[in-house]
Amino acid sequence: MKKWKFLFFICFCFTALSLQAQEIADNALGLRLGDSDGFGAEISYQKSIGRYTRAEFDLGYRDSREFDAVKLTGIYQWVYENR
Repeated sequence: MKKWKFLFFICFCFTALSLQAQEIADNALGLRLGDSDGFGAEISYQKSIGRYTRAEFDLGYRDSREFDAVKLTGIYQWVYENR
């Protein structure tokens, strides 16, 4: 059993050391779907403004038993490299 733990630990270390951060794209598009007591969906768009800044816009809809809702959100983000 100790051999398996040691092998797992070695594999984990190699994996952790080989991971690198991904390149941040100029544009990104996302979709979130959810369901708790109704249906909810949200589409999100991110745009690079500068080297370290981004703008994100979200448009969402929620349909539940109690209420229906539409939301619009705008976010200004600062992105820094972790060295």
